[in-house]
Amino acid sequence: MVLARVLILLPVLVALAMLNRMSAARVALKVYVPCMMLIPLYLQVPVGGLFFDPTTFLAVILAVIGWYTWSSSLKLTLLDGCALLFAVSAFISDVQRHDAKLAMYAFLTFFVAYVCPYFIGRTLIEQSGMRREFAKVFVLCLVAIAIVSPFEYLTVRNPFQEFVERIFHHWVAWPRQTRWGFARIAGPFGHAIVAGMVFSIGLLLQMWLVGTRSWNSRLLGSFRSRRKPLFITLAVLMGLFMTQSRGPWIGCAFGLIIAAIGFARDRRRAAILALSGLAVALTVTSIVLNKYTNVDDTKTTDRDQLNASYRRELIATYTPLIEEGGIWGWGTPQVVANGAIGYSRTQASIDNNYILVAMWQGYFGIGLLLLMYGLTLIHLIRLCATMRNRDDILFAYCMMGCVLATAFSSATVSITNPMTQITFMLMGWSASIRPTGDRKEALAPVSAMPFAFKRVFA
Repeated sequence: MVLARVLILLPVLVALAMLNRMSAARVALKVYVPCMMLIPLYLQVPVGGLFFDPTTFLAVILAVIGWYTWSSSLKLTLLDGCALLFAVSAFISDVQRHDAKLAMYAFLTFFVAYVCPYFIGRTLIEQSGMRREFAKVFVLCLVAIAIVSPFEYLTVRNPFQEFVERIFHHWVAWPRQTRWGFARIAGPFGHAIVAGMVFSIGLLLQMWLVGTRSWNSRLLGSFRSRRKPLFITLAVLMGLFMTQSRGPWIGCAFGLIIAAIGFARDRRRAAILALSGLAVALTVTSIVLNKYTNVDDTKTTDRDQLNASYRRELIATYTPLIEEGGIWGWGTPQVVANGAIGYSRTQASIDNNYILVAMWQGYFGIGLLLLMYGLTLIHLIRLCATMRNRDDILFAYCMMGCVLATAFSSATVSITNPMTQITFMLMGWSASIRPTGDRKEALAPVSAMPFAFKRVFA
């Protein structure tokens, strides 16, 4: 246990030492993001009623510094208020159902996992002009995971889990799943679906990095510049494939369709085609899923089909409970570090984040979550319509794809760390996107157009 606590505190000590020499944004880039992505967040130690992981203190420190640095120039938005209210609603829900001490424990855990990452994205990325750096570090962390994951894919042995088990000398309570004869890789993310969601976001960020030629730098200089984007893209694609998670695959496909609009020459026409295609795809997907999940448990032995049917039955099981929970829901039955929180004996695992939030925080909490998704998308759509810099426009479309992919995939799993942190960091990041200083037009450059002339003065 002593060793575990040292491992938990080590990133914090490193970050504090680095804050004496560089900005909080640089520390977030070099310490917070790698810890969030690479260190299993089920590597935790209990202190009182709370569970601390390597990012707990980091998130608080960086969020406070970011807020203190930019609060005077930061224009507060409705989305900022919703992020804070989301944590407050969790506290109220627990006060309604449990005692104040348990409610405070749950609130602090919730605040660190949701609100602090939101304000890290809100204050430490765009303001410091480190958009590309953050995207690159995020993608490169996934490349590192993808490189070691074939071992898990072929042997069903998760090296991240085995490392934590040897440190703590106890079993990590995350199941190791197989599909089609191979393991569904989870990496340091605990669950294959969560891993698929993270790789989906990484692929969309890589799409922007490739589209803006951001890999033509000294980073990874051992590869020739033409091959860097290809190798990195293939590694992220390989990681996404090895998760064998169909929900994130579909969500990523929807996100890629939206992101592709930014690369089109006629974006209005591309948007119409993309939205029409998405409407058709969603209709077809719902019909197929309805038939696929409408099965009798006693007449099929297909485990994948039974899992899909289980998710469909969640709606019927929990709808009456959500209605009974009312505006504030049922609160947290206990403060836990990982895994879904069950409210029903027949279906304890809530494999749908929207149902989980509705049960936990009632109509008020789920309304806030949906409103946050909506406000983020509306803000990104406005940016796409008003910005003129091509790199900015491509980034806004790719971020829109990330948000949509996350929103869709959340219907197939109850998201846990680090996906909770990544989701809210993306929302905060999206809310603070600003045009870059380089005001290159989004259209083709004049020199590339036919019959380009320049004025000459005699």
